[in-house]
Amino acid sequence: MEFDMNWTDVLKAVIPIIVASLAWLLGQVNDFSTRLTKIEGAMPALITKEGVPTDSPISAERRAVLKEGLMNHINELQVKVRLLEEREKLGKK
Repeated sequence: MEFDMNWTDVLKAVIPIIVASLAWLLGQVNDFSTRLTKIEGAMPALITKEGVPTDSPISAERRAVLKEGLMNHINELQVKVRLLEEREKLGKK
């Protein structure tokens, strides 16, 4: 049994496979580019045109909750300081 095939026959068999592979690859790159564009469009603008960072809605909400908690704690501490100062004034009289 002899294997008598020349290079032209091999190329005739392989070229359609290579062309189909390249077409598939280009299609995948195009799909990836489209998906990336959609993702970038859905992302909120985190930096303004002036270069100033902006809050995402999630971090702004968390920061507001944290700020409210800190303000409540500061107010409680201020009341305690006033009470201690009043107690000190009454103790000196």
